[in-house]
Amino acid sequence: MPFIKHFIITLLLVFILLSGCKQSSHESDQADTSEKKELIVYCENSMLGVVMEFKDEFEVKYNCSVRIQNDCSQNLMDLISYTGKGDLYIPSSTASFDRFYSETGQALMDSVFIGYNNLVFMVKKGNPKKFDGQFSSLLKKDKHSIIIANPETSSIGFETRKLLKEQKLYDRLLKNVVALTTDSKGLIKGLKNDQADVVIDWESNLYVNGNRNHIDKIVPGLKNNQHIPTYAASLSCSSEPTLTKAFLTFAATQLNETRLSKYGFTKRKTIIF
Repeated sequence: MPFIKHFIITLLLVFILLSGCKQSSHESDQADTSEKKELIVYCENSMLGVVMEFKDEFEVKYNCSVRIQNDCSQNLMDLISYTGKGDLYIPSSTASFDRFYSETGQALMDSVFIGYNNLVFMVKKGNPKKFDGQFSSLLKKDKHSIIIANPETSSIGFETRKLLKEQKLYDRLLKNVVALTTDSKGLIKGLKNDQADVVIDWESNLYVNGNRNHIDKIVPGLKNNQHIPTYAASLSCSSEPTLTKAFLTFAATQLNETRLSKYGFTKRKTIIF
């Protein structure tokens, strides 16, 4: 009996010790998870590929997670205004910077230059309607169906309106367009679904989702190329200002010409051969 009693007590002690070890390990895992910091990045659609290019590397280096909210600029600003949360804002151009505070109640703090985004014409593969790349041809309603983006909701819409106004075409072209899309996603969709023959879009959208297999670009015949600067900016409501600043620095250093060119961006305004 003493032996059996001693054996049972020993088993109980071992069980208690093992349970304690498992609990400590579980608590340690929970602690590690709770200590992991998170950044919320508001990213306009055409910038998503560029951000994803270095996101994983940043998370590993700084032992954090990066949560991306992508949409058109207006919806992103509405979300920031509603939640009052977030760390970084990366639109497709600086078009929304001037009204950012009035739209969101938050200020843009530090910023870094990402690269130049370019405006191009896009047509279906092979250019079946033979669009010649001339702005004046956009006014031929019986020849080309055209979709452009809404200037009130997206950076691409704002910059398209600015470009067409410079060509003294915007007001006349509005009478001919098939539709105004909320953002750049609708432009590519319009081409693929045979709703449009020509759109004006960011060149960067050609390099995602296999779009090059279905779409061709035509560079506008302009005296000056449409190189539009893009920036990433930190938000005044950031809960992780130090990590946010690290993200900006990391983006500026990691997004070199080689990596940017994969997504249709460039660091240089002109290319010298």
